[in-house]
Amino acid sequence: MSYDETAMRWTPLAAALVMALAQTAGGAGDTPLERATLKGLTAVSVTVDSLDSELQREGLSAQAVQSEVERGLSSAGIAVDPKAAEFVGVRITAAQAKRSDVALCVDLGLYQGVFLQRDRNIKTAVETWGAHSVLLSPARQVSQSATDTLDQLVRQFADAYRSANPK
Repeated sequence: MSYDETAMRWTPLAAALVMALAQTAGGAGDTPLERATLKGLTAVSVTVDSLDSELQREGLSAQAVQSEVERGLSSAGIAVDPKAAEFVGVRITAAQAKRSDVALCVDLGLYQGVFLQRDRNIKTAVETWGAHSVLLSPARQVSQSATDTLDQLVRQFADAYRSANPK
């Protein structure tokens, strides 16, 4: 089925849900400046936001997502250390209208500590690099679709990391 045919099957409510999910994909991107913030990064930890009960019912768990991201990072040669201050954050959100595909938004970002210029006593963590994907998935394939998309985003992060840290 083509994109146009799929879009035509969606009710206005479902289309609005997809747009709402797409708008949550803000923050940092994958530009040369954002890749430069990865220079000198030696290790990361991984943090996964709580998953909606709908995602959990479809077989996705925060622990499985964390393990998948850690495996992908390690396979790409990026050290994973639970004690590292810098962390890869993962957020997966979903929305579904009655009897329709599930709209998924998968966000993966690197968060680092920064000091405010106006007050060096204030430190916070911000997303300095990020990648996001919004997709539609049949309900029975949500877990696999989310995992496949997450793997793609981890590979994108690994490419960005290697470009900022050539051997």
